[in-house]
Amino acid sequence: MKTEKLPSGSYRVRKTYKGKTYTKIFDHNPTEKEIFNAFAEKMEDDVAIKGTFEKYAKEYIANRNGVVSPATIRTYNIKLNQISDNFKKLNIYDVTSETVQREISLFAKKHAPKTTKSLYGFISSVMAAYRPNMKLRVKLPQAIIKQEYEPTDDDIKRILEAVKGTKYSIPFQLGVFGCRRGEICALNISDLDGNELRIHRSKVYLDGKWIVKETPKTDASNRTLYLPDSLVNEIKEMGCIYDGYPAALYKAIQATQKKLGIERFKFHALRSYFASYAHAMGIPDADILAIGGWETDTVMKKVYRKSMEASRKKAMDKLSKKILS
Repeated sequence: MKTEKLPSGSYRVRKTYKGKTYTKIFDHNPTEKEIFNAFAEKMEDDVAIKGTFEKYAKEYIANRNGVVSPATIRTYNIKLNQISDNFKKLNIYDVTSETVQREISLFAKKHAPKTTKSLYGFISSVMAAYRPNMKLRVKLPQAIIKQEYEPTDDDIKRILEAVKGTKYSIPFQLGVFGCRRGEICALNISDLDGNELRIHRSKVYLDGKWIVKETPKTDASNRTLYLPDSLVNEIKEMGCIYDGYPAALYKAIQATQKKLGIERFKFHALRSYFASYAHAMGIPDADILAIGGWETDTVMKKVYRKSMEASRKKAMDKLSKKILS
C-alpha cells in the first residue's frame, strides 16, 4: 500500500489485492482506519469479495497443505470444526472484534484456556490472511500454569539402567539428547555416519495411520547430533535405531516409571531434561537451540525456567540464612 501527496494537495492511496491495483483519492491525509474502510467497500463492490468465514478458513487450510506438517493441517481442521455454525456462516467482512470476542467467550466456558487460545490463534490467522488491515482486539482467558513433575538426575539414570539391553535403550537415550518421539521413530541406520546422526524426518499420524514425513517438524529440526561411542556401538549391535511408533515410547516410559516407583512424566520431559541439564552445565543457549532443534529460544527457555527458579530459590535460602542467622 502506497500513499502519495498530489500537487493538488489531495492524497492518492494505491493498494494491490490479488493482482489488481485499487486507487482511492482523499482530500486529506487519511488515517489507517479510513484507508481500510474505503478499500474494504471498494473491493467488495468491485470484485465481490464476499463469502463466509468458513469458506475462507477452508481456503486458508488448502493453501497451506504440503507446506506445513500433516499434523498441523489436521489441527487446523479440528479448530474449524470447533467453531460455532453461527460464526462460520458470517460474511468475512461482518467479522469484528466483538463477534470474535463473543465466539471466544462462549468457547471458553467449556474449554481450557490453552485450547481457547489455540482456537483464537486459528481465527486470527485466517483474518490476517484475508483482511490484513483489520486489528482484532480480544480478551483471552488467563492461562492455567500446570506444575508438572520434573524428572531428577536420579530418575533419568534409573530409567536408562532399567531399559539397558532392550529395544527402548536407544530411543530413551536419544530422548535425553533432545530428540522428539516422531524424530526417533523415523530414523534409519543409514542416518548414522560415524558418530554423526542426521535428524531430517518425522513419523506422524495422518488419516488413521502412521507415516514417515520426509521433512522434520521445523527447518531448525533438520540437524545433526554427535553421539558418544557407547551409543554408536549399541546402535550397531542392535542393527537399528528403533522400529516402532511414538505412542509405544510413551507407554514404555510409563511402564518403566511404574515399575521403578518413579512419579510419572511424559516422554517429552526427557527433551526438557536435556535443555535444563545443558543449561546448568553452562552450554550456550545457541548450542542448546541447535542440538534440540528449536526454531526460537522462546519455547526452549520455558523448559529450563523451572530449574532456574529452583536454583534461585536455593540461593535465596542460603543467602537469607547467612544474613539473618
